[in-house]
Amino acid sequence: MSKRIKYTDEPMEFMIVVDDLPTPEQLRRRLRKVRVTVEVDAPTVAVFRRKAGRGNAAYRRMMGRLLDAYAARESSARGR
Repeated sequence: MSKRIKYTDEPMEFMIVVDDLPTPEQLRRRLRKVRVTVEVDAPTVAVFRRKAGRGNAAYRRMMGRLLDAYAARESSARGR
């Protein structure tokens, strides 16, 4: 069995450390973006606009992220 810790009322010494580490988003590797033009049915765009409006997001960015996720899943599936 380990020793019991005895706590006292002595003053504690501490030092404030500034958190200057980059955020996880800053550490994430950024890929080069390529602008594309694609034709999408109006009801499809309406769905993305509606969902983006609920989450206060940009519908085009949502569409791009969906395509990125699909491509990542497909490339990892082919690697198996």
